Amino acid sequence: MAHFLKPSHLLLFVFFLSLLQSILPTRPEGEALVKWKNSLAPSSFLDSWSLTNLDNLCNWTGITCNSAGSVSGINLYEKQLDGMLSEFGFTSFPNLNNLTLAYNFFSGPIPPAIENLTQLQYLDLSINSLDGPIPFQVSHLQRLLVLNLSQNALQAPNWSHFSSMPFLRILKLSRNHLVSKFPEFISNSHSLAILDLGQNNFTGDLVREFTNLQNLETLWLYRNSFEGPFPPDIVQLSKLKDLALSSNKFSGSVPNNIRLLCDLEYLYLGNNSFKGPLPPNIFKLSKLKHLVLWSNKFSGSVSNDIGLLHELVTLNLNSNFFEGPLPPNVFKLSKLKFFALHENNFSGFISKDIGLLSELEILYFGSNFFEGPLPPHVFRLSKLRGLDLSHNRNLFEGSIPIGLGLLTNLRYLDLHSNNLGGYIPSDIGNLKLLVLLDLGSNQLTGPLSKIVSNLTNLICLDVSHNSLSGNIQSDLWKYNDHPTLEYINLSGNHFTGELPTTICNVTSLSVLDLSNNELSGALPNSLGNLADGMLYLNLANNQFRGTIPTTFSRSCRLTYLNMDNNEFEGLLPPSLANCKHLKILDIGNNKIGGTFPSWLYALGELEVLVLRSNKLYGTISGRSIEDPFPKLRIVDLSHNQLTGYLPIQYFKNMKSTDNLYRYRNSTGPLSFSYEAAVSLTVKGTEYEVAKNLHIYTAIDLSCNKFQGEIPKVTGELRWLALLNLSHNSLTGPIPSLLKNMKELQSLDLSSNQLTGAIPPQLTALTFLEVFNLSGNHLSGEIPQKGQFSTFNNDSYLGNSALCGSPLTKKCANTASPPQEVGNGDEDDAGDEWTWEAIVMGYGCGLICGLSSAYIVLKLGKPWWFVRYIEVLQLKLMKRYA
Repeated sequence: MAHFLKPSHLLLFVFFLSLLQSILPTRPEGEALVKWKNSLAPSSFLDSWSLTNLDNLCNWTGITCNSAGSVSGINLYEKQLDGMLSEFGFTSFPNLNNLTLAYNFFSGPIPPAIENLTQLQYLDLSINSLDGPIPFQVSHLQRLLVLNLSQNALQAPNWSHFSSMPFLRILKLSRNHLVSKFPEFISNSHSLAILDLGQNNFTGDLVREFTNLQNLETLWLYRNSFEGPFPPDIVQLSKLKDLALSSNKFSGSVPNNIRLLCDLEYLYLGNNSFKGPLPPNIFKLSKLKHLVLWSNKFSGSVSNDIGLLHELVTLNLNSNFFEGPLPPNVFKLSKLKFFALHENNFSGFISKDIGLLSELEILYFGSNFFEGPLPPHVFRLSKLRGLDLSHNRNLFEGSIPIGLGLLTNLRYLDLHSNNLGGYIPSDIGNLKLLVLLDLGSNQLTGPLSKIVSNLTNLICLDVSHNSLSGNIQSDLWKYNDHPTLEYINLSGNHFTGELPTTICNVTSLSVLDLSNNELSGALPNSLGNLADGMLYLNLANNQFRGTIPTTFSRSCRLTYLNMDNNEFEGLLPPSLANCKHLKILDIGNNKIGGTFPSWLYALGELEVLVLRSNKLYGTISGRSIEDPFPKLRIVDLSHNQLTGYLPIQYFKNMKSTDNLYRYRNSTGPLSFSYEAAVSLTVKGTEYEVAKNLHIYTAIDLSCNKFQGEIPKVTGELRWLALLNLSHNSLTGPIPSLLKNMKELQSLDLSSNQLTGAIPPQLTALTFLEVFNLSGNHLSGEIPQKGQFSTFNNDSYLGNSALCGSPLTKKCANTASPPQEVGNGDEDDAGDEWTWEAIVMGYGCGLICGLSSAYIVLKLGKPWWFVRYIEVLQLKLMKRYA
């Protein structure tokens, strides 16, 4: 007998089925999400994800459902999640169309199982730490509209396994580790509107890659290694609005048919090798807003047609070879905000029409040939935030106009290296937002205006190399007024008086240079406390006296300390041993006494040690130290009263370095730097070495009371360039092992008591330019080979038993043994000269000499090239002799 449900029961059954249908899909999806959550680092953002909360799945954090209650979207953007994708249930989400996990801490590879998300349209895994090759299964997601994998550590796969993606509109792969040619599948993804491959290492030319991408509106290929000419197919992309090819290896000219890109708004071609004049039609891109061409080889004048770019907001022509006056119509670009011409050859006066650029925020005209007074109309540009008129090679002149104080939005002001004179205007104190003030290398006079003390946001203050005078006022050093002050350079002026104790309050300082002034008095002992944060301290060439502060703590961060040429006395403070990061220590030309401080051996990072012209005495001993001075490259202990044997064995690690002694910091669009300098005696002349300090290797122990023989270990200093042991009491012969010092350029052994012959092996020192053996007891014939033929008689005076050229004293007519170089590198076959050999030798010499002369006249004596030619000439003459 058939049974029928009552209508009320049937209605209840249908309702139950519909309810079950809506709940069932959520259970496996919710369980998969909880399983993945449990594989991640604990996060409060996912507290709602719970098996006890499955009925509320569609309200979980980051979860979106469709009308049927199935998960359609997972958006966990910037939720600080940490973990991997390997436990994500890619097979559990049949209706997922949006997966956004950007801006988290996910790591590991992208699982190939991602291809199971067949309904996916938006995939954003950017700004994580994902690595490994991009799986080709990503391209199986044929419904994708957006694919963003940028800012990870992903590697390039075999792109040939990728399928084209016909609906893809946005593809972003920037800032990964992709090393390959241009991916083939991209060229066949016809719907692409935005393509970003920037900041990878893609290579090759781009001749035919864009033929099919007619829908492209944004093309970013910046910071790669693409090369060749401007990609010709790009000009056919009629919808293109944004083109960024900066920082690649493109070369050649920019095609004139670039005007076909009539919708172009952004054109970034900076940091390539494009050359030639700008194509005339580039000025017909009437919608162009940003034209960025910095660091190329563009040349010629800029056409007055630039005034046609009415929408231009950014014009960056920095670091090219543009020349001539500024085109008048450039001042009609009323929307211009960023105007940069730094490092070109522009010339002439700057028109008063510059005041018409009322929207201007950044103006960089430095390193050109502009002249005349500072254009006063610049100071009408009330929105200016950055102004750089530095390093003009024909020099701005006159005083700084008072109107400067009207630029109350100014944050960066650089007038360095001009010909500006007069006082620092008082209204500069109105620039309350100023972060960088650089007035260095001008002819400014008067006191350091107290108004500078009102600039409470300053990070960098540079007024070096002017004629400023007076005391350094104490209110500049109030930490509460200058909590951000990081860099102060007052060097090369006429400041007088004592250093105020309030300087010790500015604990934010990293660089302080007060050198080359007339400052005097004792240093505040608390100055050592500044070293806890300071990296560079230069007090050289003043009149400071008293003892060096003793308060250097274990937190000392100093890398450079220069107190050269003052009147400091007493002992070097042992607390300096706490400055473990110290690379350069120069306390030369003072009155420091005592024995050589053994605690200096503890400075394992020390590379330059200058204690020249002090009152040090006694022997130098390092027997208890296993490896003293492991990184030392320059040591100057000359003009002291040191005794005992030469301590060469303690300075055995001499080698040049690639490390520049430079402090750099970027503050907004402008940067500032500081280069460490040391006064060295190089080839007999004392001068300040800064830019090339890292290449020098030198030992100067001259003018002491060292005795005994020159140790043979000296010959092991293969990288040493300068060795000065003169004016001591050294005895015995000159070691022939000095021949191994192949880089030696200057050798001074004068004014000792050396005996014996000059080792003929020293003729192997082909880079030797300065050679002085005068004032000894040497005997025998002077070697004539190699560099020895270039030294005059001053090198040998005071050795009564020496003979031969260049001395007038002739040697006895006795057979002398062959003078062998003994290095095994030269192909010497004897000393017999035939007329053929002479002609060939002089022919080679003539060619090399003329080449060297041409380079000298053309380039201004590049030393390295001249030496190279000279060495080559000597080798050729020996070979054919």
